[in-house]
Amino acid sequence: MYDNNPLTKYFRQPKIYLSLPSGGQFYPPGVIQGDPSKLPVFGMSAMDEILFKTPDGLFSGESSVQVIKSCIPSITNPWAIPSLDLDAIFLGIRIATYGDVMPTNFECKKCKETNAFDLNLSRSLDYLNNLEYIDSIIVGPLKVNFRPVNYQEITQANLKIYELRRQLAQKIDSKNEEDTKKQTKIINKALSDIANVEVKTFIKGIVSVETEDDTVEDTAFIEEWLSNSDKEFYDKIKEHLNDQRDKWSIKAQKVQCAECQHENTVTITLDNADFFARG
Repeated sequence: MYDNNPLTKYFRQPKIYLSLPSGGQFYPPGVIQGDPSKLPVFGMSAMDEILFKTPDGLFSGESSVQVIKSCIPSITNPWAIPSLDLDAIFLGIRIATYGDVMPTNFECKKCKETNAFDLNLSRSLDYLNNLEYIDSIIVGPLKVNFRPVNYQEITQANLKIYELRRQLAQKIDSKNEEDTKKQTKIINKALSDIANVEVKTFIKGIVSVETEDDTVEDTAFIEEWLSNSDKEFYDKIKEHLNDQRDKWSIKAQKVQCAECQHENTVTITLDNADFFARG
């Protein structure tokens, strides 16, 4: 930035101030500059819009990271953003750029008519800001403590799973004359690798396990425990994490069809390519 630029006063200004649902917890030191309850949010620039139309950048997460840096410069390392704040941050950027109403279309499940309705993004933001993250549960004689995984961990897991599924599809579609037994072995190996990535991501969300005598924080020890514990331990932890994930997602909207008055449940996804398309 040039100190003597006469156009400085015409630069972007913050449009809204965002309160992070996490309250600034779960970030490494120095990632948030300023008050996490009042982070200035700038509308997207023309370059930001271009980034959201770049498939490779969207897929890798790099486009989202660059846009967050541009629109919320108070977050110095967007890769470190905990999952709790991601939807709120994208909502904030959308509101700062286009306003708090987003035109949305859906097809009625009964009459198949295409309907349009306006989604109030501020209400979704208010919903997220009134949630409470449950960071521990009791599992038998143990207390398990959690943290939300961050954007980098989510992206890395998604990329690995996508690649494994792509390889699996290639094996299934392969015209090679492999015998059924060998083909089944290859498919089972791919499915096992996918499950392994999901489990490792799952384990990253466990901070520690408290016993009567000790607190275990070593990830290797925790992974070994889960691999050798009763199924009920794993299931209870997974259920808790799934409940938290669902709770911290934008809620589906009940919308009546204008043609037949059937009430539809419309799921709102913050897919960047569609969510930031100007409507």
